[in-house]
Amino acid sequence: MSELNRVYGALRDAHRSDPVPSRKDRQEILTAMLAGLRRHESALLEALHKDLGKSEPEARLTEFFPIRKEIQYVRKHLSDWMRPERRSTPIQLLGTRSEIVLQPKGVVLVIAPWNFPLLLTIKPVIAALAAGNRVVVKPPEHTPETSKVMAEWLRSALPEDWVQVVLGGPADAAALTGMPFDHIFFTGGTDTGRKVMRAAAEHLTPLTLEMGGKSPAIVDRSVSPTQVAKRLAWGKALNAGQVCIAPDYLLVEEGILEEMVSALIQRWNQCFTGDVASSKEYGRIVNAAQFERLKDTLDDALSKGAKVLHGGKYDADSRFMEPTILGDVTMEMRVMQEEVFGPLLPVLTWTDPARVPHIIAEVKDQPLSMYIFSRDRQRRSQWLDGTRSGTVGIGETVVQIANPDLPFGGVQASGMGRSNGKAAFEAFSNKRSVMRKSLPMTAVPLSYPPFGPAKSALAQWISRYL
Repeated sequence: MSELNRVYGALRDAHRSDPVPSRKDRQEILTAMLAGLRRHESALLEALHKDLGKSEPEARLTEFFPIRKEIQYVRKHLSDWMRPERRSTPIQLLGTRSEIVLQPKGVVLVIAPWNFPLLLTIKPVIAALAAGNRVVVKPPEHTPETSKVMAEWLRSALPEDWVQVVLGGPADAAALTGMPFDHIFFTGGTDTGRKVMRAAAEHLTPLTLEMGGKSPAIVDRSVSPTQVAKRLAWGKALNAGQVCIAPDYLLVEEGILEEMVSALIQRWNQCFTGDVASSKEYGRIVNAAQFERLKDTLDDALSKGAKVLHGGKYDADSRFMEPTILGDVTMEMRVMQEEVFGPLLPVLTWTDPARVPHIIAEVKDQPLSMYIFSRDRQRRSQWLDGTRSGTVGIGETVVQIANPDLPFGGVQASGMGRSNGKAAFEAFSNKRSVMRKSLPMTAVPLSYPPFGPAKSALAQWISRYL
């Protein structure tokens, strides 16, 4: 028996022996997880810096803080989420009672990405455990230091009959997705997501796919470029642009392009004290392969006529790439054909607000997020109604994911299913419809044969008038 089969089999046996863990058991697991996070905090901070160049403040705010708040939120609401949900009874079923009971799905698989390796590994694990499942966790191989410490944390803090961690590469991930899990939660690129979906189809395994896409940011002249730049500059430079919901490209109303670019440059200079290359606040590209992909994307744009409006500097040895604004871009360039997932920011202009949804539709795949900066309510409604995306930020970027009451997910190529808070809990649960006979006599026997004249007349009346 292979190691992966042993891991899966052990958790399957544990689920069968205790298919619906108590609320107390789930609460204790979450408490142990949080205590383990505190014990491994220093090691995780160091690992995140080694893997991604993340500063301690950024790591604390974007990785540690959301995990702690998610655990607190789930623990607070777990009793309500687990409680059966009563449903109304129609008159034809008089004498019965209906409810929805949420059951654990069983043994589930979580495959995590490398851009926020701590947060995006642990958030779905929290939901899966809260829902009463046994979990196989596959941390990202591209952040080896962080994944190693995460494995130590989870293995030391949680019982092995609840959680098993698999450290490995793409071959292990592919093998896992081909196993008969009860649910797979994958976060990563669209191409890999398609492979996961094909593998899961063999066992008809349900999926949550959190992927990416080209998320536009629309700016018109009704807003202050200086104020907009604060949101855009942060959203694009966060984690060196390696954020699935980062602004991927700008759609700026013609006539304010120069002012908008100037405001972005000024804001980045403020954030990184004028020298982003030496700033401790700015991260690095995760590995050489991703760096080369971004460099090739930049080279492709320049070779096809794009102009660098700001930035353009990089260093392969340190995997540094400066926040870079590109003008004169066209749809044929790679920077507009693929999700950037880095600090390159192409800019398009528009004059007619009615054209904006059409421009977004020309870009490949549905966006995971969309950002709107406008004081014009009619325009905002026009752009919302004329486009599709998983999430929307109006006047803000990125932070929509921070509200656990907002389900998070994509559309078509940018994702499938929803996560965050209760939505993630429900994704890992089987919504079981239960009907109970609640009175000695019910209306149901009226539908039993044989049908004499009286019953036939009653059936006719019910079908026409009830």
